[in-house]
Amino acid sequence: MAKGENRLKILYVLDILKQNSKKYGSDESGRFMSANQLSKELFDKHKLTSDRKSIYSYIKSLEDYGCEFEKTKGGCYLLSCPNDSSKYSFETAELKAIADTLVLSRFYPASKTKKTIKKLEHLLPNESISLKGENVFIDNAIKSDNQAVIYNIDNIFHAINQDKQISFSYYSIEVEFGANGNHFITKYRTENGKKKVYIQSPFHLLWKNDTYYLLTFDSATQKERTFRVDRMRDVIVQNGSDNTTDLRRDGKDYFSKIDVVEYANTIFDMFGGEKKNISLRVKKSLAKVIADKFGKKVSVYHDMYDDDDFFLCSVNVQQSKTFFSWLSNFGNDVQITYPADVRQDYVKYLKSILDGYDSLEMLEHQK
Repeated sequence: MAKGENRLKILYVLDILKQNSKKYGSDESGRFMSANQLSKELFDKHKLTSDRKSIYSYIKSLEDYGCEFEKTKGGCYLLSCPNDSSKYSFETAELKAIADTLVLSRFYPASKTKKTIKKLEHLLPNESISLKGENVFIDNAIKSDNQAVIYNIDNIFHAINQDKQISFSYYSIEVEFGANGNHFITKYRTENGKKKVYIQSPFHLLWKNDTYYLLTFDSATQKERTFRVDRMRDVIVQNGSDNTTDLRRDGKDYFSKIDVVEYANTIFDMFGGEKKNISLRVKKSLAKVIADKFGKKVSVYHDMYDDDDFFLCSVNVQQSKTFFSWLSNFGNDVQITYPADVRQDYVKYLKSILDGYDSLEMLEHQK
């Protein structure tokens, strides 16, 4: 009878934990059940006795079975069980984070954002909760007007998984002055007077600055290229019209040598220039800025001038105007110390801004 009771105890403990999970959301306080609480519940509901050591043993057996728990010193909370639909359900906080991300993502169209958030609401564990509050910000947010962007991503994803190239057209934004008013227009890139069709080998979708980018390999130039996904149109997976055409991706050896995460961290506008190792002299109060931008694994050194208010760090960046623009936000609190040619290019960049304002003042005086 004792063995039978032990088997029952494990099942009853699982039932108690499941009921507790339904009662409390995973983001609520007081959801963790201690061994003493489980032992008391076991006796109150089923008249079965069990000590703390046995409760810990039951939890371990349930973990071996495949149950997932969140644990603290205060006890444990059941997250999921095998073959339990709750294993694949979202928590309210997770859905809220997804909804907020969609609202703030520039590549995701406003109309699609509203529809997707409505779908997410059906996954909420509590029907009385709504995510519709975010819609207030959607209409005023800067969003892409490319309604096909989601299907572009789907086709790119399939091409990568099928080891295929893709074709697409690409556009930029220009200003048009006309009789009907002045406004921004979409203008496709052309070649020989026709809309240009790009043939690229897709490798990585990268999220940077609330925008989705596609990193590809260009067979013609034998180099990587970067495209904004929300400015791509008519993305087609190249399957070929016959069995002799080789439309498999080119550039696998090239990308096997690239750390994509490091690559994304070195560039500031996703269309950067030459990659260089740069030494920065930074005011200590801006340490968090450097860590946020380049990560916490950046090499840090004492200031070359023994100033206790500054430190030195070595970072890899792709030299570009966007990098210089970011650097200028901090005035003299962040300075380039090495290499000299990059420092000189930065000085030229700052001078060009001043020259531009001098020219503007001259034009104003000529009015």
